[in-house]
Amino acid sequence: MKLYYYCSSPSCKRENAIQVKATNRYDLKNEIGEEIVERCKHCGKHTKRHINRLFAKPNFLIPGFAFVMAVVSTLLLWDLGFVSTLTATVPIGIWMYEDRKASAFNKVMI
Repeated sequence: MKLYYYCSSPSCKRENAIQVKATNRYDLKNEIGEEIVERCKHCGKHTKRHINRLFAKPNFLIPGFAFVMAVVSTLLLWDLGFVSTLTATVPIGIWMYEDRKASAFNKVMI
């Protein structure tokens, strides 16, 4: 899960990502406070945002890696039919977990 915010510059309005370890807004408030002050990576303007203005998107890097590993393990274990079926469900489960985590973050406001 990655957290994003929009730049407050009228000419920019682009999406910027921040790196935090918090999985909900309460932990985020304890980690960085009520507001964040970040520099836009596109226009360079400092943006001050309340943590309720942040939104989460699922990180597809981990499920993508799991999908590649599932394809490789399926090819290696093709003779054992049930193992190849089970390896296909692992990336789907990881993707659903990432999606649920982002959805839960976006539903709760402080």
